[in-house]
Amino acid sequence: MNKRKTIYWLMMLPALIFLLVFMVVPIVFIIQQSLISEAGAFSFERYAQILTSARDWKAIGLTIGVALLVTGFCELLAYPVAYLMARTKSRSWKTVFYIILVSPLLTSVVIRSFAWIVLLTQNGIINTILIAAGVTEKPLTLLWNLKAVILVYVQVLLPFAVMPLSSAFEEISTDYEKASKSLGMGRVATFFKITLPLTVTGAVSGGVMVFALTAGSYITPLLIGGGRQDFLPVRIYQQAIQLMDLQGAGAYSCVLLILVLLIILPVEYALKRWERKVYG
Repeated sequence: MNKRKTIYWLMMLPALIFLLVFMVVPIVFIIQQSLISEAGAFSFERYAQILTSARDWKAIGLTIGVALLVTGFCELLAYPVAYLMARTKSRSWKTVFYIILVSPLLTSVVIRSFAWIVLLTQNGIINTILIAAGVTEKPLTLLWNLKAVILVYVQVLLPFAVMPLSSAFEEISTDYEKASKSLGMGRVATFFKITLPLTVTGAVSGGVMVFALTAGSYITPLLIGGGRQDFLPVRIYQQAIQLMDLQGAGAYSCVLLILVLLIILPVEYALKRWERKVYG
């Protein structure tokens, strides 16, 4: 038994070393940088500046609010898509659905964002079609605003919400739904009383991924929003790359990390309690 455990640990060792070098060490470095004042001494000055700044609190609220909004939209769209993928009996169609869902992940977020710019810009495809159809006389402002950022976030991150939900649907036997309907429940009641509780785990798992990725993304707000929306990740990028202020970037990064953990950890705890209640 001990020999088997040793083999397991040896197999995990490369991955553990990789995580230590490329995740743990950078996080420690960021924390260390955030605790250095402008004078070079140990200080919580950067955190005090953030927590007492109305502009920073506005950026925090915008970042978390948009992340929650994108998560909600992704979950609403993910349920019908995941249900269709899981309940499709044809292997060929199921494969096609998975390819359509996963293929955007094979391209860079930058490329996908530029594709949206081609669609949404004033002389882009959508405005050209609207003007040609007589819907509007002048090009609409579809780009460089918060609505465009949210739209692109949803399109980019939707697969992360669909995949866990699809797996959850596939684990549910259709016999439960048939039994519910045979006892007089309609489709809507069956979904809310039978299907929904059994897919909560998949929904929460996907939602956590979408929320964390949205809260930490800066490429989409920069390219689609033009940097006009004051998101924390954009602030971190500006501090680190444009201003070369590693201490300020480190403080913003730590604040963002703590905020995300304060939301995700209680959700994970509630999910575990839910699983114990449902599955025993």
